[in-house]
Amino acid sequence: MWNRCVTLLLLWKQEREESGSDALQSFVDLGCGNGLLVYILASEGHPGVGIDLRKRKIWDCFPGNVTLRVESIDPSGNALFPDTDWIIGNHSDELSPWIPVLAARSAYRCRYFLLPCCAFEFDGTKFQRQNSSVSQYGDFLRYAKQISAVCGFETATDRLKIPSTKRTCLIGSERTYREDQFEENLAKIQTFIDSRTPDTTFKARPAEERVRNCTKISRSVVDEIVRIVFEALIAKRHLAEEHFPGKGWNAGGTLAIGELVRLIPADRLAALKSECGGLQTLLRNNHQIFSVLNGTVQLRLPTRRGIGSKTEEELKRKAKKQNRGNRMVDLKERPCWFFGNHPDGCPFEEEDSPKPLALAVHLPIWTTHQEVQSNPKR
Repeated sequence: MWNRCVTLLLLWKQEREESGSDALQSFVDLGCGNGLLVYILASEGHPGVGIDLRKRKIWDCFPGNVTLRVESIDPSGNALFPDTDWIIGNHSDELSPWIPVLAARSAYRCRYFLLPCCAFEFDGTKFQRQNSSVSQYGDFLRYAKQISAVCGFETATDRLKIPSTKRTCLIGSERTYREDQFEENLAKIQTFIDSRTPDTTFKARPAEERVRNCTKISRSVVDEIVRIVFEALIAKRHLAEEHFPGKGWNAGGTLAIGELVRLIPADRLAALKSECGGLQTLLRNNHQIFSVLNGTVQLRLPTRRGIGSKTEEELKRKAKKQNRGNRMVDLKERPCWFFGNHPDGCPFEEEDSPKPLALAVHLPIWTTHQEVQSNPKR
């Protein structure tokens, strides 16, 4: 973020020196996200505003001189900024192809800075690559330059020193036509937009995007699907004698995702239809029960957390890596799922399990149910 700010500040300083003006440039940051860019530019004295579809919690932390607004921009309508010097699109997603257009339409003296990331068309749909010999990002950069040229800008590019592969920015600060040709150029821009999309009405994303990782599905639906998959796996009886000698513990078999889908009722599958990854994501969310690999599913063998075991050491290393300081680390623990749901119970004896670090319970606790999380309290 700082590199982007420095690029803009140096560019604007050079612009003031060339024009002989001491007035600091104004700006509008469309799709401002966390508002950090707006905060830094405002702290340097530049008047401006950040606009986004939804508010971020960090906005409340900024001082009063930082102006951030929740607003839906319709670039295909009358969204113009005639009194603004620069329009900024910093990873502005659906608005990226519109940034040069908005600058061109707002005023003859309006300029733009665009750092594109995700590729979109004018109507808000995903950009379709035209040249298969380059990446989608590379082809979208070509497209963005074409839009800039149609809008009448002399387009400069720069590669920012940021930790991202998508770091090429476009800068439109000079026009290729005279000011008295402004209206004529607007008609040219509209003709180009009409040629690109049959429906030029911009469709903004919803202010609140629904989480689609199977975590918001009804618990009863999840439990039923887990039960169906579990019963299908243990029906392919296989005793895990190599792991639990003498226990007679059924580890079940391996089934493909496609086979499991056919076992689940249609009304339950309908609940997964709009989720990213569908059944596979739901099973991976229940990683303490299932192991999903290369499109196949099997039961995950329970593992006892023993002091000095490899798993214990892995947890300690992970905790140390995540905690740069000396903060205490809690192991978040859950009762063994197999203990209460597997016909053979848990392959470990309850008295063999060590007491959990944080809370003693009457069910065995296994490392397959543990996560490392930081404890902010000392």
